[in-house]
Amino acid sequence: MIGENEDEDEEQYNIRRTPNPASRDGTKHHHHHNPTPLHASATAKPTRKRPESTDADDGGVSCNKCRPTSREKISVVPLDINGHSNVSPTGIFKSFLSSLTRKSPKSSSVPSSNSAREEQWKLAIAELSHKLIHTTRKRDEALLEASRLKQSMTELEKKLNKLEIYCHSLKSGLEVCSNSPLKPSKDYRKMEGFENQDKVIESFLNSVADARSSVRGLSRSLTFQLRQMGVKVYDRISSLLQPYEVKIWFAKNPRSLLFYLEALLNRTLYEEFESIGFQKNGSDPILNPIQRCGANFASFKLLHGLTWDEVLNKGTRHFSEEFSRFCDRKMSDIVAMLGWNRAWPEPLLQAFFGAAKSVWLVHLLAFSVHPSLPIFRVDKGVSFNGVYMEDMNADKARKLVPTMVRIMVAPGFYVYSNVVKCKVICGYDSSNNNSNS
Repeated sequence: MIGENEDEDEEQYNIRRTPNPASRDGTKHHHHHNPTPLHASATAKPTRKRPESTDADDGGVSCNKCRPTSREKISVVPLDINGHSNVSPTGIFKSFLSSLTRKSPKSSSVPSSNSAREEQWKLAIAELSHKLIHTTRKRDEALLEASRLKQSMTELEKKLNKLEIYCHSLKSGLEVCSNSPLKPSKDYRKMEGFENQDKVIESFLNSVADARSSVRGLSRSLTFQLRQMGVKVYDRISSLLQPYEVKIWFAKNPRSLLFYLEALLNRTLYEEFESIGFQKNGSDPILNPIQRCGANFASFKLLHGLTWDEVLNKGTRHFSEEFSRFCDRKMSDIVAMLGWNRAWPEPLLQAFFGAAKSVWLVHLLAFSVHPSLPIFRVDKGVSFNGVYMEDMNADKARKLVPTMVRIMVAPGFYVYSNVVKCKVICGYDSSNNNSNS
């Protein structure tokens, strides 16, 4: 490489020493072409960026035809011994500036891309916030609609119970009305002097349906409160159901808990229903049966429209002394049954008032006719009878045959020739169904 550089310097020196006659005379002469020295630098292109290339017009003429073709394939890069290139410092500076100029748009585009990305994030967050607000509003509307539907379902349940009892009474009346010895005649009504008996019977059937719905509502409220009480209350309920050989899973089957708790509440609320004023061996203040029936029906009309707000303002004692004592006694019985000594929240008190009021109205209407309408109950182990009993799990056990009663949920009533069925939970025998199929 060092020898090639020396040959190149010698060639440049010879080119500079060669005189150009045309440049001295200014006239054209046919000069003799000297052969170009075969140096490696002769193959270099005249367009190389070298300071010496500017004097090419003053030097000799170079011709590639006079050189061997094998020399054209050799490319030589001039290199200094000390490692410095022959490129001028001005070219290096210009190339450096051009590289900076090419890189400057990239560096300036970084902040702009960051700001654009921040704007995109802001837009995305704003859109998500808008969607969150919209979703929250929709959720609140759905909860409100669910609450309304729940209230409507409760009202429909009451109406369905009324319709069920009324249809059953009509069906039973068509079957045995003409031959029933218990049906009072018109002469009997005139003799007793009580002409509102049909209205009393209709009100009684409606009140029984209301009472069953109200007690179920109390059972729901108690179930909700018991979930917050802990395991102690559940153990108490399990011990109460132990005589009926009932085992329930409170977490897996809340519907069964609702039915069994309703059975315990009805057993407490309807206890001593046959006695005057729900008091065992109680005395009747009015001995005349006609006057007693009229007084009970008048008390029914007075308490039928009693609301919870009126009770909060004036108390139950203001409207009826007997009803107030009945509420106090039944609340004490329920507290003792559950072993719950905490103060009752207002929603639970309101549910208890509705259940106690409905049961008391059924009692008043049952004693608004003479003789009074009797209640009947069934115990565990009694064979199931579809005429007087209704299985509450019949919709879920259609293919099973109920054989015996496990527990009574709600009592039944005799209404002259008609029957208001009691509601029970039965045990099933699947063998009969398999043999029939």
